[in-house]
Amino acid sequence: MALDINREAILENFMDDEELLFESIDTFLTSAAARCSSLEGAVKARDAQKVMEEGHTIKGMVGYFTTGEPYEASKKLEFMGRNNDLAGVDEALADLKAKLDELVSYLTAWRNEGEG
Repeated sequence: MALDINREAILENFMDDEELLFESIDTFLTSAAARCSSLEGAVKARDAQKVMEEGHTIKGMVGYFTTGEPYEASKKLEFMGRNNDLAGVDEALADLKAKLDELVSYLTAWRNEGEG
């Protein structure tokens, strides 16, 4: 797993406001599944514009927490859509979903630690 998570840097990006950070994690956890579902629909429809848009949005959401593998996987889908080249898009989507699952698990655990 290569999430490249630096908790101190992330917290600093949220002005050392743990409550704001955890609210943002909650928002991400709620939104990520819906965005991934929308991306999946775009991939099934072979809608390059929508693949680009959803890939870009997910990349931005992920970027608050890591620029590691989940970020790169979403960036790949964004550029596949932008270049209107969806060859291998099903595999790229599966890769992103696996990496997002890792990030969701990590952030959920971090969020749960904050409640303790």
